[in-house]
Amino acid sequence: SEVYTAEFIEAPDDMADARYDFDGQSLRAAISDRKRELSSRLALSDECIRWKAGEDSIEYSQRKSVDASAANLTIVRRKIEPPSDAGFGSDEVYRIESSAGGIFAGQNIYRAARVRRRYRRGFDEASGRRIIDCIEIVTTHRVLDGVAQIELPTSTCKSRLRFTQL
Repeated sequence: SEVYTAEFIEAPDDMADARYDFDGQSLRAAISDRKRELSSRLALSDECIRWKAGEDSIEYSQRKSVDASAANLTIVRRKIEPPSDAGFGSDEVYRIESSAGGIFAGQNIYRAARVRRRYRRGFDEASGRRIIDCIEIVTTHRVLDGVAQIELPTSTCKSRLRFTQL
């Protein structure tokens, strides 16, 4: 099992679905702090990652070589499901740009990934503390002539995540 640190931060005002109504109150949505998650999952220092809340592009480098180019993750499509009694979720499609490496180091290659997450609030049976359970489905897709073949995934990874307070 993988253990990493994740944080949720307030959604920027200019983001679609940044505000929603729940139980008669106008609330502000929360989004995953992608910089913190990537840093924790890949064991990278914060200096290796460039991202700000509200931006659709994440740039990072996990290579040891100083002259190695960074990888860029850009969100090309995002759908947010606002919180309700049934939970909340997101559906994002990323364009991944990185160097081909080796003798093709000057050439960039493109990939696509779709990340679907569905969250549900609950309580831990043992401790009684608040938790968030999540099902995450990540599919990768071939990119031909700049067009991602979203209908035909090349791989699928389904994960169960559990967020707990530290």
